[in-house]
Amino acid sequence: MFGLIHESIRQWCYRKYGEEVWMAILERSGFENGKESIVNHYYSDQDTYILVDAASTVCKMTREEVWENCGAFLITYTMETGWDDLIRSMSPNLKGFLDNLDSLHYFIDHVVYKANLRGPSFRCEDSPDGTITLHYYTGRPVLGLYPIVKGILREAARRMFKLDILLNIIGRTQRSVQMSTGERIEEHVIFQIIPQNTNQSNEDALGTLPKQIESSDYQLRLTNKDFVNTFPYHIVFDRDCKLIQVGREI
Repeated sequence: MFGLIHESIRQWCYRKYGEEVWMAILERSGFENGKESIVNHYYSDQDTYILVDAASTVCKMTREEVWENCGAFLITYTMETGWDDLIRSMSPNLKGFLDNLDSLHYFIDHVVYKANLRGPSFRCEDSPDGTITLHYYTGRPVLGLYPIVKGILREAARRMFKLDILLNIIGRTQRSVQMSTGERIEEHVIFQIIPQNTNQSNEDALGTLPKQIESSDYQLRLTNKDFVNTFPYHIVFDRDCKLIQVGREI
């Protein structure tokens, strides 16, 4: 696990409980002060597991509650430390943000830290009732990381899109997957994301499909200027695959 995760755990504990509690966590986990959260260092999963277990015991909460709290704080911490513009530019709505999570993980793993790691994967689907179904795949089933995803989603929805969401786990399975490097166990968790106090503004922020317009007389008239302003991240190719237009933010 990247040291960024360890540092966000440390920062969360410092701000919520204070230095004394964090020192108690370090003592219980066996980490040397100052070496437990080096941001660009890669820690083994076992190290992370020990740190989270120690935080769970000292802070008197379940391991899942620690992961969820740290997931929520991870969004706050990364946005405070220079990632704010990048995260906000990922999408104007929650569904687009979820669709781009794989790309964000790839950028962090391969470009920023040059680690060439296989990160988690996400896939989301619209539902007819206006909710989003999110599929989360991870090769770290032993760590039980899905609660950190819950924390990240809730905080990202609140901070970036001003959305309050309810998260339900509607499926959780594990399977053996044959990789080029050998066999591994992959966990598949399915979340149902339900917006609270739904209105038109929330639907726009959520990014779900709009309701079908039944009137056959309705026509959408949109000038090129309006299109460019509405879709700042678009790319347009012609039939010969020649690039003819891009959004103003690209």
